Amino acid sequence: MNKKMTYILLSSFFTCAVLAFIEHGIEINYVIKTACKISFFFIVVWVYMKLFKDFHFKQVLALSKMGRREWLKVTILGISSAGIVLAAYLLFLPQIDLNLIQQDLTDRLGITATGFIFVGIYVSFGNSLLEEYFFRGFIFFNLPRKWGYIYSPLLFASYHIPMIMLWFTAEIILICFIGLWVVGLVFHLVNEKNRTIWASWIIHICADLMIIIIGLNLFY
Repeated sequence: MNKKMTYILLSSFFTCAVLAFIEHGIEINYVIKTACKISFFFIVVWVYMKLFKDFHFKQVLALSKMGRREWLKVTILGISSAGIVLAAYLLFLPQIDLNLIQQDLTDRLGITATGFIFVGIYVSFGNSLLEEYFFRGFIFFNLPRKWGYIYSPLLFASYHIPMIMLWFTAEIILICFIGLWVVGLVFHLVNEKNRTIWASWIIHICADLMIIIIGLNLFY
């Protein structure tokens, strides 16, 4: 295991562990937690760039690598992802306590009905870009292929569990973990050919938009 790989594995794991602690171990609102996340992700990537000098912020955002056929495929996959999210919600709705989720969002994260709109916009477009850049653009593309396919999806899935662990039963959380792991694999597959994060980001946006639309039922 070389120094680059060691740095990526240790720094990303430590970052996600700290963010998981911040999620439940410290009583701060969503805005501060978001600032912590942005700061940690940026520092990890920036330090890597300074140490190894083989990665640049813009290289995974090159639009020139995406052709018309790729955009069409991504659009179809994005719409499909939104449909899957809606279907999963309707399937498991009888087992979901919407009042519990709304109360947690308000009490623990300080998200009100008005704030939910702005949070939803950020989550759909800003947070999704941040996660795609970190988990796919940085971790996946800079690890050996086999390690990238194993480690990044597992970290991606594990990272999200603390955010939802108070909302669902153990069975649903396990299903969410498996689903997020599969999503991580799919995101790598759609990104690998062009080595950009545009494909996975568009799909991620569509899925998050559906989650936010569903979430509007909690406040309105």
